[in-house]
Parts: sequence; structure tokens; C-alpha cells
Amino acid sequence: MKDSFERRIDYLRVSITDKCNLKCLYCIPDKGLRLFRQSEILTSDEITRFVRVAHKFGVKKVRITGGEPLMRSDIISLVSSIKDIGIKDLSITTNGILLTGMAKALKKEGLDRVNVSLDTLDAQKYKVMTRGGDIRHVWKALEEAERVGLSPIKVNVVPMRGINDEEIAEFAALTFDKDYHIRFIEFMPVGGNKFYKDACVRKEEIMKKVSSLGTLNRLEFKGGGPSRNYQLKGAKGVIGFISPVSDHFCDFCNRLRLTADGRIKPCLLSNIEFDIRTPMRRGASDEELEDVFRRAVAVKPAGHGQRFNAGLVSMSKIGG
Repeated sequence: MKDSFERRIDYLRVSITDKCNLKCLYCIPDKGLRLFRQSEILTSDEITRFVRVAHKFGVKKVRITGGEPLMRSDIISLVSSIKDIGIKDLSITTNGILLTGMAKALKKEGLDRVNVSLDTLDAQKYKVMTRGGDIRHVWKALEEAERVGLSPIKVNVVPMRGINDEEIAEFAALTFDKDYHIRFIEFMPVGGNKFYKDACVRKEEIMKKVSSLGTLNRLEFKGGGPSRNYQLKGAKGVIGFISPVSDHFCDFCNRLRLTADGRIKPCLLSNIEFDIRTPMRRGASDEELEDVFRRAVAVKPAGHGQRFNAGLVSMSKIGG
């Protein structure tokens, strides 16, 4: 299905919880967040039902997000249910803390790959940035994900000036020996981030630091995704740049988002959203849900217009 700007909508990001076992500096406000009540969260059956509706309209790629999606007790069966719908590309974004013990089962039930969020390679700094996390769990998770075939493994890095920007080249160097996709994501000013203006490291500066390692060759853009991919000469892996601030990718956006509490968001940074939890629980037919899906696609805006604080309390509330 195409939106009014002729973009083919074939990708759905599904947040299944707003809970997380870390409290990363750029994601969780200092004062904390009010978590959704359990009754507000979509059940597995409700999530699967909506994915089935979306699949009918051509959605073939689903990413499960959170919060931390692996904290949800039914994650294994949920992966299986979504894959059984016929989703060709099913992935999860995780901080990796719980992944080691679940990677094999997730792969068996149909998960294709993982994105692991990791913003520093230094154990002590990781503990500070995540407010208590242990980086050893993440390294074990990456090894296990590679072992069971959850590939390509993508590592999401948010460079922040004065915090981890001096590690950019070190992250990029991982691609020489590992077939990882290291993705540098510009720090977005959502949720009232106090240090945004000083902390944001833009794409040009990130690329300059990466280029210090050698020749950086641009790879073919296949369309649809936000990452612009490159490869260092002689490297096994890929380096991606996701630049919502300096070089937005709205013209190629192919996605809708489903929040954990059952709202469809046509655009991350738009206040427009459609409630599907209420009609589901009132006994709505699939035809009624299909109509909601059509309306969400129809009003998808041309772009976010740099409206970075458009009602976003935290990325963990909508699915990062």
C-alpha cells in the first residue's frame, strides 16, 4: 500500500513494552517515567491480529522494540506468532542484557536478526551511561547472536559530545574483523533532553572521524531504510549513518509504528495517531481495523519538519 506521497508502506515497528532494565541517559528522563499499566499494554493476540491486518496490505518487515522487548515474558511465543503470519523480515532491537539466554530460542521461532544498542566500549562508562548496566552481558549477547545466526548483527551507537564521541573511530574499527553493521545515530532532541544542543554530533563530523581509519566507500542505497551505508576498505562489516537531524530520510520513509498501548503513529515526530486498542476490545471486525490502517497510511506526513519535541516524553514510550 502506498501513502499520498507514493511511498510504499511495507514496514511496521511494534513496541511491546515501555519497561526497560536500563535507564540510559538519552532515553529515560532524570525524574523517571510513569509506566503503562498492564491493562494498557496490547496482548500478544492483539499485536498478532494487527500485524496480520498490516500484512494483508503488504507489510513484510516487522521490528519488535520497547522499552526492552526481551523483558516481556511471552516474547518467544510472540515472535513465533508474528513469523507464522508470513513476515519475511522479523527483527528485534534490544540492549542485549537478556539476549544470551534467549538467542537460540528466538532464532528457532523465526527471528531473523537483532539490533543491539551499545553506546560505549568502556565498561565503567557503560555503567554510568546506562545507570547501572554491565557491558559483559552485551559482549556475550553479541557472540551468541553471531553463533546462532541472528545476522547481520547491527550495533546502534548514539554519539554524544563529551560523553562517547571519542570512541567513534574505535566502534568503526570493529568492522575490520567482524561482519557487524555499526550504525551511528544522531542524537535527537526528544523528551526534553537538556543537553541536546551541546551533545549532538552530526553526520559530517562522525564521517570525518570514521574516515581517519581509511577509505570509506559508499554502498548502494536500496531505498526504504534510514541508514546510509558505507564500508571501510578491507573491512568485513558495514558502517551506517542515520541522520534525522542533519540529513533526514523522510522522502524514503516506509514505516508505521504501533505503540505498546495500542496507538498507530504514521510518523515518529507527529502528534497524529490512531487508537486500535479500544476498537479491538470493543469487538471491532477485521474490516474496521483495516479501515484504521488505511486512514493511518493516508495521513502519513511528507516529513517531520524538525518537530523533535512533538509530544514525545521518551523514546522508550513509543519504541526507539
